[in-house]
Order: sequence, then C-alpha cells, then structure tokens
Amino acid sequence: MKALKFNGVWDTSLIEVPSLQCIDSDDVIVAIEVCGICGTDVGIITGDYPVAIPGTTLGHESTGRVLKIGSGVTQFKVGDRVVINPTYSCGECRMCQTGSPNHCERKLGTEAGVSYNGTFADQYRAKEGSLLHLDDHVSFEEGALTEPLSCTITGVDKLNITHTNIRACVIGAGPMGMLYLWSLYLRGVKAFLVEKNEFRNQFAKEVLPEGTRVYTDFEDAMREEYGSDDEKLDLCVDTTGYLSEIVFKRLAPGGKLLNVALKDFTANLDVLKIADKSLSVIGSIDSLNNSFERAYEIIRDGKIPANKLVSHTFDLNNYPQAFASVGCNIAEKKQQPITEPNCKVLLRIATH
Repeated sequence: MKALKFNGVWDTSLIEVPSLQCIDSDDVIVAIEVCGICGTDVGIITGDYPVAIPGTTLGHESTGRVLKIGSGVTQFKVGDRVVINPTYSCGECRMCQTGSPNHCERKLGTEAGVSYNGTFADQYRAKEGSLLHLDDHVSFEEGALTEPLSCTITGVDKLNITHTNIRACVIGAGPMGMLYLWSLYLRGVKAFLVEKNEFRNQFAKEVLPEGTRVYTDFEDAMREEYGSDDEKLDLCVDTTGYLSEIVFKRLAPGGKLLNVALKDFTANLDVLKIADKSLSVIGSIDSLNNSFERAYEIIRDGKIPANKLVSHTFDLNNYPQAFASVGCNIAEKKQQPITEPNCKVLLRIATH
C-alpha cells in the first residue's frame, strides 16, 4: 500500500509500505477514501510546527470504509462507511483526569499524522472507539470536515459565549476561519471576516453565513462595521496569528482573543490591559467534550455547507500539487501565496 511519509523539513515521499493488520482486539483497519490537508500538515512540512517524528505517515482528517476488524469489535463490520477521530487520549493521566484529554501525556507515539502513522495512506489502523458511522447521505468528502469542524467547536466552547449581540470577527478565510465563522453563526454570533488574500477572499464570499461581510484589512473593517477608529471589539478568533497584537489593542473591556494559529513566533501583549480591562487571551487545539460527535451531527444535518467548503480534490499521487495549492511548494521547498480561489483541499486516497 502507499503512504505519504514525513522524513524531515521539506522532505516527504510517497512510498510502498506493508498492508496493515489488526494487532489488538479493538483494532479496525480502515481503507481510506479521502483525507484533508490541514494547517498542521503544512506546518510540519515547512518546519513552522516542528512536532512530527520523521518516518511518520502524515494526515488525520479522513473518512473511509472498514477493511478488517479485530476479534473484539462489535459496532462495525467490514464495508461500513466511517469517519475517523484521530485525537487520542488515555483517560488515565493527569491531563485526561483534569479535563484536558487533548493534551494527554501519553500522546507521544499515538497522535495520528504526528507520532503515529496517519491517514495519507491506503489504510489506517484505528481503535473501534475512535470511529463514527458515516450516514449514506453524507459524502466521504463532507465527512472529512468533521475533525476540523470539531476543533472549531472546541474553540467556541472555550469562549463561553453568554450574549449573541456582541461585536465579533474572524481573521483568516482558510478552512479553519470559515469553519469558525459557521460555528459562531450556529451559536447566534454574526462575525465579520478579514482575509487579505484576494483568492481566499473570493472563495469565501460564496459560502459565508448569511449577512457576513468580508474585508481585506482589519482597521478598514472596524471603521466600516462600527463607524469610528475608536470603536472596540468583543471577540476575535485569529486563525493566522499575524494580527493578534493589533486585535488585542482593539478589544473592549471583557473582550476575548482566541488564537488558534500554530505559528512559532512571539506577540507582545500588554499585561496591564489584560487585568485592567478584564481581557481573555485563549488558545485552543484539537477536540474536546464530544465536539467530534457534535461536529458530525452538524454536517449530517446539513447545518453548514460542507460540500461547498471543499474547493479541490487531488489524487494522492499528485500530493505535491495539492500542497502547492495551499501555499506549500514542496518541490521548491518554499511557501508561496495562494493564487486561485480555494478553501479545504482533499487528497483522494481510494483508487476505485
């Protein structure tokens, strides 16, 4: 079978590896249909997010069909359509016992696409408890958005939103930015969007929640939305990391800044203002508190336009082109601007 391996910064290879077998009684071998390209994958390849173990198969946003089952598996049979939750937690360590299973102390060696062979491959070895049945009316492509959507649900949960008549914005119109817009919208919060890339901006306009406005500059957006340079914001989700300092200065008392960008650089935030203005600076990663199940239900019930958020699908053999489409030029070992309208990009693994 084929697997897309991370060998080191800017070093990947699509190679033949042995087919997988069940080892434990609760193992399920899944034949992968599609897998989404995540910012984590890009950060691993470019070195911006240096967490992966060389030799690991990348990928974690995926759906597929059950190929083999362990002797103890009771909820799935061969041929079942499934969506895979890649977030591992042991349930026993201090992090798991104190409400942060996404930071499980035993993740090393178990985190799909980082330290455990992921789903940019023909097959993936999952645990029965990490799978959900994929309803027949939900496409494999739509189902692949479950994991990233679950991460945005977790982030919105952390914001502890108590009022919906607040001023809110989302920075970045990539897949996470778009899913955060929709997650906020489903909680009753209408946010405006800031995206400087004209092609991401162009795509976003076709799949925004009703009434959402898009801007290329944050300060211009504040003036257009609220009529003054002095107006403040109650909530901001920054999916890029680049505007955190600017947004922080425009937070109203009690304001919240949620940063979900996996960028390795430092921002200068005024500690006095955090206390004096009762500000909250929050980080979020992975999924928590049944957010994966909630995300799937949202997609299953058609509450977000999941099919429209998928802009491109490439065959696994064409993975360099797929990554280049999201600004990660593996062939030339450089990051580059996005040059066509896009959002979520998938790799099609199955060849049937």
